[in-house]
Amino acid sequence: MKKTIKNLLVHAKRVYRYKKDVLSVKETKSLNLIIDRLNELLATYKKESEENLNLEINRIDQDLLKLGGKIYPKTFWIDNVEMLVVAAIIVIGIRVFFFQPFIIPTNSMYPTYSGMKEVIYPLDIEEPNALSKLMNTLRLGSGSYFLKSDRAGRVGIELFSQSSYSKDKQLRKLGFVSFKFVQGRKWFGLMPAQFREYSIYVANQPVRIRVPVDFSLDSVILKTYFSEYDSFQDLMQDYHNSGKSDFSRDRRYRISTDYIVEADRPILAFDINLGDALFVDRLTYHFFKPKAGDPFVFKAVQSKAYNDLFQALGDKYYIKRLAGVGGDELSVQSGKLYANGNLRNEVPTFLLNGDQLGEYRGYNAEGYLSDGKSFNVPEGSYFAMGDNSYNSFDSRYFGPVPESFVIGKPVFIYYPFTSRWGLAN
Repeated sequence: MKKTIKNLLVHAKRVYRYKKDVLSVKETKSLNLIIDRLNELLATYKKESEENLNLEINRIDQDLLKLGGKIYPKTFWIDNVEMLVVAAIIVIGIRVFFFQPFIIPTNSMYPTYSGMKEVIYPLDIEEPNALSKLMNTLRLGSGSYFLKSDRAGRVGIELFSQSSYSKDKQLRKLGFVSFKFVQGRKWFGLMPAQFREYSIYVANQPVRIRVPVDFSLDSVILKTYFSEYDSFQDLMQDYHNSGKSDFSRDRRYRISTDYIVEADRPILAFDINLGDALFVDRLTYHFFKPKAGDPFVFKAVQSKAYNDLFQALGDKYYIKRLAGVGGDELSVQSGKLYANGNLRNEVPTFLLNGDQLGEYRGYNAEGYLSDGKSFNVPEGSYFAMGDNSYNSFDSRYFGPVPESFVIGKPVFIYYPFTSRWGLAN
């Protein structure tokens, strides 16, 4: 009985708050009397007979039905919309002030964190069934790509021009195989998105495929058609030395593969596994400054002071490791990272990279940290480097990151369900 009376009181107050500006004087007075009576019943209901209470509650219920309109009785839609709004406010609050979800798109921090990774299948494989695709999607966030040719013929691959004066110069930083950026939609067509569109040629006719904008198809094509080479650089050097192609000319080159495909058979078969999805702690760095060795997430801020840096980075989040703080003099020597003349050793990753252990390849001396160069990190800034520095766009190229750009530090990898799931390193 007490719960029923409290429920009615909550609804009566809600009706008053929602409708007090449209109720007549008489209706407002009636509603206030109902609220007063319900408050009184909460204090005295034990002294009333059950029969009298039920009669009065039914009367109050009928009066609220007349006064409440769409507010009373509480409908399914009102109930659920209110719940969703409250939930959204809580989620947004947590995201803004405490923990922000972030998905790593590239492999600049591999093997500490993984970006999107390809799983390549032989071309004679049959397309996976729907259940198999669904399980891979749930477990690894996989997207399945099974590109078939509608005609028979030899497969050819087009590469960007390698000339330093070419219009391909900017795109060539993102891969060797030619592509273009196109607009499309994702999430079942609900959201606009940008993609990379590649053209694989069969009998000199293009067969097109779109992949996520941060994913390069180079590795898939190299392992599918040119597996005898470790990289496209090696392939192009061999082709140039053997006279197959002169890559010094300013034009795109279409190189033929040894594969002749039949009609309605695959020319590419691969999955793209989702990069690590992690929570970023936005709170800690408000009280403690980042330290050398910390992985950290940052985003360029568009302002007059840092306009050039914003233009270089774009409106994206980046995750790197903090290689140096203000006052540090950094250098790379023989694949090792040094700070102020000493080997950087604050975290195991620095040493693993320097010694090229496991899948760590060492630090690549490029840009501001080219061979023989050192860089002094300005006060109030941080020097960001990827653990996979051979595949990382970082402070070696765009310079130090101001404190104001820092978002937070990764704390937990929540998806996909791989060996990296758990606390972030």
